[in-house]
Amino acid sequence: MWYNPYMNQFGTGDDFIAFMEDLEREAREEGPSAVAEMEALHEYYGLISDLIKLRRHRQMTQKQLEKATGIPQSEISRIESGHANPTLATLRTLVRALGGDIRIVEQQEAVS
Repeated sequence: MWYNPYMNQFGTGDDFIAFMEDLEREAREEGPSAVAEMEALHEYYGLISDLIKLRRHRQMTQKQLEKATGIPQSEISRIESGHANPTLATLRTLVRALGGDIRIVEQQEAVS
């Protein structure tokens, strides 16, 4: 599981899931722009989650990633906790140091 900065506000992961479900329902009620904003948040946190998973899979600490990239551990921590908005260049540097790639993948349309 990836760290989410909002998790400290909730007692359990189930509380957070319920919170997110409420947000998604509210976004749908507000209309397309709110839904688009919610989708952007999901994409962002999904990308950060993948970064954290890859770092852990490589058994690297944030400090070791700092040494490999030159990006301060404090900034890596801010990125992983959702308190920073990294540039593509920063994400690319982090992911490459972990032996990964950033790719754009075409979405498959849902079958109805």
